[in-house]
Amino acid sequence: MNVKKEKSFEKREELINAALIEFGDKGYDNASLNNILKEAGISKGTFYYHFKNKEELYVYLYDILAQEKMKFFNQKIKPEDFDKDIFALLKIMSKAGAEFARYKPEIDRFSASYLKDLNNPILDKVKEKYDFRGNDYLDVIINKAYERGELREDLPKTFIKNMISYLLTNLHDITEVIDIDEYAIEFNYLIDFFKDGLGKKE
Repeated sequence: MNVKKEKSFEKREELINAALIEFGDKGYDNASLNNILKEAGISKGTFYYHFKNKEELYVYLYDILAQEKMKFFNQKIKPEDFDKDIFALLKIMSKAGAEFARYKPEIDRFSASYLKDLNNPILDKVKEKYDFRGNDYLDVIINKAYERGELREDLPKTFIKNMISYLLTNLHDITEVIDIDEYAIEFNYLIDFFKDGLGKKE
């Protein structure tokens, strides 16, 4: 999206909220762009000046949520939490992530729709863009864990990083839950698995 266009878009928030609710309630395929525009109170001309189609709007929502989630994490995760071991920190992050999903009703509904739309090709584009393997934030956490001797040294660092990144990104492939709270529980199971398999033994 062109930055200048975004700045001139007066009803951007209305569009975002309407899209979160429509996609959240109906999923990507069944969501109606006409319903979104009607609820947001904007014309098709205005919409197509800023977005190419429904797909671009959907992916853009993840851009917005990624920014909002980072702000939320910065408020919820305390500086001293980063002094804890990587496994404790990942659980704190998991809890914050679940809280973010309930942060606003429209975010909660959209988050739930993600679990329902897991087999939709549109999510391949989202996952490609937000794959944990390209996450500098996670890199810092893993490197710090190595410096403190929290991870196994008999396995290559690249292997461990890719293992953690892949499973965090693709947890849905090994679980069948469709509820945010259950997903958070499964996330914690995965972190326990990391600790038992990748953590340095005493």
